[in-house]
Amino acid sequence: MARRLTALALLLCLTLTACGGGEDSRGQGLFQGAAGVEEEEILLTVDGREVPAWRYLYWLRRCCGRLLKQYRAAGLPLDWNAPVEGGTLADYARDQALADTALYATVETWAEEYGCALDEADLAAMEADWAERTAEYGGEEAYLRYLADMGLDRQRVETLNGVGRLYAKLYGLYLEEGGPLAPAPEALEAFAVEQGRITVDRLLFAAGEDRESARQRAAEAFARLNTAEDRQSEFTALAAAGDDRLGPRTFTLGDGTLDKELEAAVRDLEPGQCSGILETEEGFSILLRQETDLTGLEETYFDHLLQAAAEGAEVRLTETYRALDVPAFAARLAEED
Repeated sequence: MARRLTALALLLCLTLTACGGGEDSRGQGLFQGAAGVEEEEILLTVDGREVPAWRYLYWLRRCCGRLLKQYRAAGLPLDWNAPVEGGTLADYARDQALADTALYATVETWAEEYGCALDEADLAAMEADWAERTAEYGGEEAYLRYLADMGLDRQRVETLNGVGRLYAKLYGLYLEEGGPLAPAPEALEAFAVEQGRITVDRLLFAAGEDRESARQRAAEAFARLNTAEDRQSEFTALAAAGDDRLGPRTFTLGDGTLDKELEAAVRDLEPGQCSGILETEEGFSILLRQETDLTGLEETYFDHLLQAAAEGAEVRLTETYRALDVPAFAARLAEED
């Protein structure tokens, strides 16, 4: 399950509708007809949490529909047996739907573990959202028909939306300093480094036609840096007079602007530490690693933790799941459309 689902995607279902009273089963039956599976039958478990067939088939429908739309837009026929990395296109759709299913189940498991539950404020907000959405579609009957086309009814959408709100509560716990989900600073720092969020300033002494002269200039600059009282100021002054045609710059690893040899050297530096003189075809460089920029990384790291938990979950598949015919399922849904 290699697909990453961001917070925005996880909360996507909140835009569909919300919880509330009343029962309507219009959405039930679509998946049963397409997959030949009882929609409330337990199709799989995620860390012991039972998942009914409709929840998995909902995500499978979304993935199949997305692929079909992409192929149509490209003017290409969709062949579910076409080979892709790890199997066929049908295997890809199956695995992506499983990844989404496991992620939602993991949110529910975390919510139970950390004592998160929907409260009266959530229910009121969801009821207001339901009223707004039904008004947009010209009334509740019209909106329910729209949901039915996705294999959903109000109860099912309530379930999916509830998971999105539980996610928001878990994220709130994560942001609480000293809370049960708050990340250790060193863990966030390590994640930033893994993501290439290392910033570095560079001194460049271009080789040109006189490589030895460039080497000597680099050695002189290195000596000045080692004796400077304010290394950052000295580095900035040297960079301003250096050979980089674009002037002093800060590089971020992985953005393609720094040679791979230099990127490798940067990873061995601590914040505030200078490299030695590094020789490349371009010339000679001295790098100064800056403090790691963690701006905007909190949500990304939370999603990473959640995704890792979902990918590491114990998933048990039933024989019914293994027997699902993805191409036939997609074809029958296409006929319905």
